Amino acid sequence: MYAKIALGNVRKSFRDFSVFFLTLAFGVCVFYAFGSITDQAAVLQMAEVQHRMVEALVDILGGVSVFIVVILGFLVVYANRFLIRRRKREFGIYLTLGMDIRHVSWIIVIETLAVGVVALAVGLLLGIGLSQVMMYVTAGLFEATIKGFVFAFSPTAALSTVACFAGIFLVTLVFNVTTVSRYKLIDLINADKVSEKVRLRSLPLSVVLFLASLVLIGVAYKVLLEHGMMEEGPYFAIATGLVTVGTLLFFFSISGFALRALQASPRAYLSGLNMFVMRQLNSRINTAWLSISMVCAMLFLAICGVCTGFSVATGMNESLKVGTRYDMSLVSYPMGMASALVSADPEEGPAAADGYDAIARLRADISDYDELFRDAVQVNQYTYDADGNLLVDTTVEELFANTDFTGNATMQTMMQGNTDQHLVIVPVSQYNALAQMVGEKNVELADDECLLWNDMSSLDELWEAVVAQNPEVEVRGQTLRFAAEPLAHLPFSDSSAGGTVSGALVVPDDLVPEDAGPTSTVVNLMYAGERAEVEPAAVAATDEAYGDVMNQGSTLNAWPVWMRTTAQSLLDQASGTTVVVTYLAIYIGVVLLVSCATVLALQQLSEAADNVSRYRVLAELGAERSLIDRALLVQVGVYFLFPLVVAVAHAAVALSVVNDIVALLTGYQIGTALVGTVCFVVVLYGGYFLVTYLTSRSMLAR
Repeated sequence: MYAKIALGNVRKSFRDFSVFFLTLAFGVCVFYAFGSITDQAAVLQMAEVQHRMVEALVDILGGVSVFIVVILGFLVVYANRFLIRRRKREFGIYLTLGMDIRHVSWIIVIETLAVGVVALAVGLLLGIGLSQVMMYVTAGLFEATIKGFVFAFSPTAALSTVACFAGIFLVTLVFNVTTVSRYKLIDLINADKVSEKVRLRSLPLSVVLFLASLVLIGVAYKVLLEHGMMEEGPYFAIATGLVTVGTLLFFFSISGFALRALQASPRAYLSGLNMFVMRQLNSRINTAWLSISMVCAMLFLAICGVCTGFSVATGMNESLKVGTRYDMSLVSYPMGMASALVSADPEEGPAAADGYDAIARLRADISDYDELFRDAVQVNQYTYDADGNLLVDTTVEELFANTDFTGNATMQTMMQGNTDQHLVIVPVSQYNALAQMVGEKNVELADDECLLWNDMSSLDELWEAVVAQNPEVEVRGQTLRFAAEPLAHLPFSDSSAGGTVSGALVVPDDLVPEDAGPTSTVVNLMYAGERAEVEPAAVAATDEAYGDVMNQGSTLNAWPVWMRTTAQSLLDQASGTTVVVTYLAIYIGVVLLVSCATVLALQQLSEAADNVSRYRVLAELGAERSLIDRALLVQVGVYFLFPLVVAVAHAAVALSVVNDIVALLTGYQIGTALVGTVCFVVVLYGGYFLVTYLTSRSMLAR
């Protein structure tokens, strides 16, 4: 009998269960899909480094999932709390008809289990479908292949999902039974008669607090924009504190301020059902201003997290297309580390004995060199002459001093510590040889001309401002001016960081002392065949020849290879990093957005349930159904949009600073990622808004 009653209640009140069901099914779907990544990756043909990145992603997601389970558990209990409140009068009728609290509890248990089992089944089916989509997305991000049609199912992920949500159901059941057992019969019978007083805050106080909130938020924006997120000092903490307090004061004061402001315009206040809507919103915001502030903060984190994740992933992929022009790059420092002065006699090192000809040494040490490589170019950077004297007295800071361009706060912070470095020189013949190898045009320099070599696209704007001032640079006592096309952008070596050299001068060959040893040397090589086919043999050959000195720290004797990078390894690592960052951003962003939307939806549904009688009075007074529906739409829309608009304003300022960091690291903007984030928010957040409005309208229509 109890099962029949419970199932009948679920069927009859399905709309009331919609948010609870939607949140539960969505949580199960996302939890399973991201938990099954290991099994998804198992069917993909990918490099070893990519498999390691997947393993790292799984470990990270395992830790994040603990937090996700706690959040989802809170949401399920919170959503269920709404159902209990909604049905107080029904429970009171059961008790009046002779049931005891134990029987009512059994009905609640069966209802919860019924909804939970169906939601779990639906969520798992959706999660399995989503995991198939994610498998192909992962393959695309890794540039991996899938042989034929593959159906990936993860028993481990399914079991962990069932176990986690079974635990959540258990907590929910205990909460339901405990909550109902504490209610008094009289409270249950009269639950729908409880009214809430509309409290109007003092108008002067509301105005003062509202203006104070705007000032605090404005100052926070100014501090963040001026100092960025990376500058030393308490600026970021100050900005965070100010915007937090400002947001709390904003939502605390806005209800009374907005209501009184609308009352000042009788025409607007008395139009349609605006008076009723404003009273409803004022009542809700007065009591829920703290939770709305928390929702605003979570929306801010979700927007920033998703947008930053997408932009970093996109920026890394785009920068790699520019930064991996060569198949392999071999770096060494014959004169010691680039950041240090000459600390040893270069004539004692093997580089000097080889005449600093790294390619000749590679040919001598790698037996199958000609079978592996079809072309190679050595590029040297020179800082000192044979006597240890600087070749260029000019520092980066001195060049910047002649310009009005200071860049943003983030750029200034990034450049700190580098501005006092002296410029290095590169012979133009080596630059042209490198350009010819990758099909770029050569440059021609007069005896008194130079170029500024910058392969860090994020600093292009800064260097353009420098050369626009037509500065003169003295190299070995000769004054040079910049050529008509003053900037060179060819990648110095393979890199995933948006470039490796900034501020090197490309000069005529005769300005480079014949007896000078280079501070740094890079050999860029092209394979004799397809990259994927030749790479293993090329890596093995360099490992065999120089594995004992690579990355060992003693740079003077690490000749001609101290560090090796290959385009394929960078692409593999970047694809793995892209997957990790993208999936984490989506995972956390989805959960935060669902959390925000669920809280707002349940608060609004609770408001609608408590005020059914008020809407009935409106109908009895002659208000048309369309007018009531429009008033409800405005009420729900404002309630959802209010925290979103504030969160978007905060995110716009924060993302402008994040954009500077991403641009400096990758050379690309977050514009594309921003569009994707907007679509992401609109679909999820808008979906919950639509469900909330339709469910609220159905309540009022009964």
